[in-house]
Amino acid sequence: MTPAMNRNVRTSKKPTTAGSEAEDTEIGEKLSRIDSELISFYEFCEQMGFTPKEMEDICSPLHDLMDKKSCKKIFKMALFSVLVVLGLYASCQLTLATVHASALGRIALIKALSLWDWRHLFYESCLVENPFFGDHAITKDDCMTCETVDSIHVLSNLDYEMLVENYLNRDIPLIVVDAMDQWPVMLTDEFYFDNITDLYLSDEKLSDTVPCSMLTNLRTGSSELRAFLKTINNSAVSRWFVHWQNCDIHAVKALRKFYQRPYFLPNTVSPAHFNSVFMSSDYRSTNMKKVDLDYGLIMMFQLRGSTVFQLSPIKPCNESCPILSGDLNQGEILVFKNYVWSFNYHPGLRTDNIAILSETAWDQNVQIK
Repeated sequence: MTPAMNRNVRTSKKPTTAGSEAEDTEIGEKLSRIDSELISFYEFCEQMGFTPKEMEDICSPLHDLMDKKSCKKIFKMALFSVLVVLGLYASCQLTLATVHASALGRIALIKALSLWDWRHLFYESCLVENPFFGDHAITKDDCMTCETVDSIHVLSNLDYEMLVENYLNRDIPLIVVDAMDQWPVMLTDEFYFDNITDLYLSDEKLSDTVPCSMLTNLRTGSSELRAFLKTINNSAVSRWFVHWQNCDIHAVKALRKFYQRPYFLPNTVSPAHFNSVFMSSDYRSTNMKKVDLDYGLIMMFQLRGSTVFQLSPIKPCNESCPILSGDLNQGEILVFKNYVWSFNYHPGLRTDNIAILSETAWDQNVQIK
């Protein structure tokens, strides 16, 4: 037996917690005798001239037995941990348990304020920073593209080459006014909030969908989209706004029925990987709402009403580039690449508004061939 094996045997002695003191003493004496005999056997093997390899082979059955016991202990501990986690998860699914757990958690956080001010974390989207993922890094050299942009161009009869070379590759936003004229939703007077809400409430795949993000002034008592949609179906509810982002693939595809690929984009441009819904009714606030977007090609389609928007340069471009503001009216598309711009908005005042925003992956170095 090697010295390492001998240490393993010594450290394996643990007094049992069951039985009387006499039984504990008896077990301790037995373990001491076993320990003494193993030491004697080891010394005997050394005197007989056995090599460490030969002693390891002789004691391999004991090694195997100890390894099996260790594996059993690990398996039991892992099984116990899994059962505990499952039990906690199951209890959290019970409404009563969830309410109590939430209340206790809030009380604990309030008590902790005297020791640690955690309130700034409430507005963070991620509690632990991932060094391999984060916002794209831009320098002051990247800001030269937006230094001379003082307004948002309003265009029609736009072709793809002009779009890429004069606008997207130069990070210049624009509004296209004639790309939605022949869309079915624009040729009917029957498109309204009900078309959006019915889409989510009637489709089984969408009935339980969870938005990636959602912002509204209504408090429905639930964070579920389904509960909110039922609330705004009530004609007694007024002066509200909402926007939510779909990242569930079923929701993204289903929403595409209300908008189409604009004529100025070729089929080689990939479809939107995320999209968002913006709706409001008789909302009267001019406070800007921030929208967190994935990086790429952003297009906002104004289906009904209007939207007041603001494109603010991202640091460090905010030192040299101006803030751009504008109104997006019914039938118009706001197109921009949010490489240097952040997007804020508020709904058109005292009207009913519906808009859909799409986010599409875009190659920064795309070139027209």
